[in-house]
Amino acid sequence: ISMRISRWLVNRRITPNQISLFSFLCSALGAGLFAFGNYSALFLGGILAQCGSIIDGCDGEVGRLKFQSSRYGGWFDAVLDRYADAFLLFGLTYYVYFTNEKFLSLFIGFLAIIGTFMNSYTADKYDALMRHRLSRGIRIGRDMRVFLVFLGALLNQPFAALAIIAVLMNAETIRRLFVCRSV
Repeated sequence: ISMRISRWLVNRRITPNQISLFSFLCSALGAGLFAFGNYSALFLGGILAQCGSIIDGCDGEVGRLKFQSSRYGGWFDAVLDRYADAFLLFGLTYYVYFTNEKFLSLFIGFLAIIGTFMNSYTADKYDALMRHRLSRGIRIGRDMRVFLVFLGALLNQPFAALAIIAVLMNAETIRRLFVCRSV
């Protein structure tokens, strides 16, 4: 989907960094909608989160197509992605806690946020160490996380989405620790 959008954007007066910022704003607005505490806002917030994730793929594509890619742009995008992740997961945690008021909601939300940051932190180091061993496959990363937020919002199962994110992100980080230990 992002490639189609990128092909359209490449002929517009827009920079890759502007696309990164727009993607972040979609995610932040989606996270803000979670605070309303009703299903309609949860649903719309989930759609905005997924749209932000799709658009997030366009910045690098447009940068390469327009010969405007830069190390700063990649770093800027990564920083905004971490903020977007934090807002989305905190927003979802807020929604779950204030709809059921159970401490477990806060704990699972915390585990999802920590797992997300550790997954992101270890990704570059893991890729660099394992470059010669990596094969194409499913990457448990940001696209998967945001899709789970979207799915949890769409199906009105935000707690399940947080729990799955918490398990997947922390399990992937631990897996990377064991795999890299033998390198």
